[in-house]
Amino acid sequence: MAAAGEEQVGALPAVVERYPPGQVLWAGSQDGTPAARRLQEQLSRMQVEPLATQAGQSLDLGQGVLLEVLAAGPRGAVLLLEWGSFRLLLPVGIDFDMLEKLQADPSLAPVTALLLTESGYAPANPPEWIEKLRPQVVLLSVAAGDRDGRPSAETLQAVKDYTLLRTDRDGWIELTTDGAQMWVEVEK
Repeated sequence: MAAAGEEQVGALPAVVERYPPGQVLWAGSQDGTPAARRLQEQLSRMQVEPLATQAGQSLDLGQGVLLEVLAAGPRGAVLLLEWGSFRLLLPVGIDFDMLEKLQADPSLAPVTALLLTESGYAPANPPEWIEKLRPQVVLLSVAAGDRDGRPSAETLQAVKDYTLLRTDRDGWIELTTDGAQMWVEVEK
């Protein structure tokens, strides 16, 4: 689990029941919210002990797929999924200190796909960060009529020259790869 907020954790007890995990990396507080406590209880019943996430951890997911923890902190983690030439950056638990450190890391860019963080909140998705990463596709998970007015106009301006897929406009988004090619399917 890369982010520990109520919204990120709420559906996970049902997900882990349907798709039982063999191992769980958990970033952020394990009992900070009611949803996190429910997930912790579910994992305990399944006898799966979450491991604390730390920067530098790597998980070999098989067939050459690697999941690397680039940064971890109280809000969650920043993950990089790599398979062949495919690189997906998931900065779901990023904070401003992590962002500053990762912006200075020359080995991070380019990425194939980038998930914008915080539903497109501009300070968490600065234009120079997006430009450095040069993603082929940008993914934005945001509710239609987001109560905070997200995505920010500044973020949309920063990604105007990229292929942008948005859950509020496109519905569900499925990104598939074989490590060399990438296919994208959307609901709408």
